[in-house]
Amino acid sequence: MDSDDEILVALIGRCAIRDQRALKELFGRLGGYLNAVAYRIVGSDALSQEALQDAFVQIWQNADRYRPDIARPRTWMTSIVRYRALDLLSRETKHTANRTLAEPDLDPLDSMSGSDGPEQGVQQREVQAFLAECFANLSQRIQDAVALAYLEGWSREELARRFTTNTNTIKSWLHRGAERLRRCLEARIGQ
Repeated sequence: MDSDDEILVALIGRCAIRDQRALKELFGRLGGYLNAVAYRIVGSDALSQEALQDAFVQIWQNADRYRPDIARPRTWMTSIVRYRALDLLSRETKHTANRTLAEPDLDPLDSMSGSDGPEQGVQQREVQAFLAECFANLSQRIQDAVALAYLEGWSREELARRFTTNTNTIKSWLHRGAERLRRCLEARIGQ
């Protein structure tokens, strides 16, 4: 076993005892490489990052099961990323083919116009157009999760069942989606 493998084995061992700094160091050492592996499979930045996140959650949760006598650490982590990326690609393909969700209805902004003047209506339509633009830039899975959570009131648990994932992943999708929408809107509106 070379020294790089020894370092990775030690980091995985520290993850097994829930040392978060070890997970961060593992990510720092192999995150770029593993993201490239995922990207080659899914062909999308958003999906490769999602696969990478899911893989690191799995690495964290299964670090105590890693056996260096069976697989080198890089091989073990690469296989986890590959399987997460393939699962994600399969779900995304199936989800796109069987899509039952309608495009999100962003009309709540229209209802705010009330009896305001024409300038207010123009501004609201402009904000609505910016929101629709920003929303379209999110991955399909995050769009669906955000629409169901914020427009239809689904809970994280319901979303986790709907997307066959865990609630922490849903929480991350919602946070990431809201943050990307906020940044995009701020850039568009110029605040």
